[in-house]
Amino acid sequence: MTGRRSPTSGAALGSDATTRSDSGPATPLEVSIVPDPGRRRLLVAGGAVGIGVWVAPQMVSTSAASAQTNPPAQGAFVAVGTSGAQAWRTPDDGVTWIGTTTILTGPVFCVATDGAGHWVAGGNGGTAWRSTDDGTTWTTATTPPDGSAFAIATDGTGHWVAVGVAGSGAWRSTDDGTTWTTATTAPDGIAYAVATDGTGRWVAVGASGSLAWRSTDNGTTWTAATTPPDSSVYGIATDGAGRWVAVGSGGSRAWQSTDNGTTWTAATTPPDGIAYAVATDGAGAWVAVGASGSRGWRSTDNGTTWTAATTPPDGIAYAVAADGAGAWVAAGPSGSLAWRSTDDGVTWTAAATPTDGAARSVAAARLLP
Repeated sequence: MTGRRSPTSGAALGSDATTRSDSGPATPLEVSIVPDPGRRRLLVAGGAVGIGVWVAPQMVSTSAASAQTNPPAQGAFVAVGTSGAQAWRTPDDGVTWIGTTTILTGPVFCVATDGAGHWVAGGNGGTAWRSTDDGTTWTTATTPPDGSAFAIATDGTGHWVAVGVAGSGAWRSTDDGTTWTTATTAPDGIAYAVATDGTGRWVAVGASGSLAWRSTDNGTTWTAATTPPDSSVYGIATDGAGRWVAVGSGGSRAWQSTDNGTTWTAATTPPDGIAYAVATDGAGAWVAVGASGSRGWRSTDNGTTWTAATTPPDGIAYAVAADGAGAWVAAGPSGSLAWRSTDDGVTWTAAATPTDGAARSVAAARLLP
């Protein structure tokens, strides 16, 4: 397949605790997706998602010319987590995962990429890292966030936004994650996931306070949704065409917004368990993963109804991401640890060589025709 690659972003869930329950994950999941108006898109999850986490998925952070000169490697997905190598990459769409050669200190909760060679990760207690070689090596941010970042997203034009807990609760970077500044008006609760449509709109979701927030100034200020989801939200994704989908626990477990996060409506047929992450390929397929019930679900009507995977992941999945070319990957802390799907989430198979630890977020450099 020919074309340009772009990223996805994701979100992560959690707190500094190490257990999860129906009331919410204790550590981040990342999931989100960031499409770009110029047909360059980033995907992420995770979970926190992501997690995002491939949260969340998307775009190019430099010019189109530089993106074409230095596109991410075909099949490039990067995952981060809380044990083992804590950062992994796969060059073959999730069949094999390779640990980073750089030791990352502390749990890593989220990762995102701009599709132009920059990958940014965030973690516990004011830690952040950058990679320019598809996750092989990482360097620490010189001025990291002042709290735990549970999710990161980018619009592909140089703006990066992270959300989480403690400290300021929301941060932004304009130098590919080297330095971070605090939001002047942050979400009024713990935010587990964030996504952007690449046109100036950013939406974050979480498990306390107003549960959902919007920003139209690249994360400088945040306002609460007027009609938020009715319970804890852990993952969010957007197709860049006005549709936003969020997933979580309790209440309705899945919601949709068609007004850029201002109001949310519950799915008529939600997932049958806790969903931690959601991603979309931007072509009508939406996939969610989680920790109970079927652990894997799909929607073809923009999140209105969800059906269970016929062969779901064999363990808890915290993050999911899509590359826009038919490959989906998911990862988590139990079972086979990493899985892949080539049929839009209907069936999942375990990675031949999985991550060597618990992943919280995953991101993909997305290739579009």
